[in-house]
Amino acid sequence: MAKFENQDILVNTDCQTVFDFLGDFRNFEHLVPEQVKNWQANENACSFTVEGMADLAMRIDGKYPCNNIHIVADGKNPVNFSLDYYFRDQGEGQCAVSIVFDVDLNPFMKAVAARPLQHFVDMLGEKLQEKYA
Repeated sequence: MAKFENQDILVNTDCQTVFDFLGDFRNFEHLVPEQVKNWQANENACSFTVEGMADLAMRIDGKYPCNNIHIVADGKNPVNFSLDYYFRDQGEGQCAVSIVFDVDLNPFMKAVAARPLQHFVDMLGEKLQEKYA
């Protein structure tokens, strides 16, 4: 497994608000890059196409209030992966969020995909910060 993670980001709202937002895939459309097409989601699952790459699906596998949301690959995906959001209350209406993306890649694919996947994780954090700026 290859692991891609961001530095803790500080979000200007409380952890419960961030947890509630990220705990519903219908809200994710505002966080994903423009290369994502055919977005379909309900509260606990989504599917989409990464333009020029692959069709993907994922589902929420666990919600631990104001601590963690665990997301896993669902159905037929070209790779197995998980995405975790971790939350830590910072007081004064702020929340620190860490994002960890684990993906099962062979060494060649890891070398090719490392930069875009790290960019993806960083972009998710930036978009989340922008939402609560």
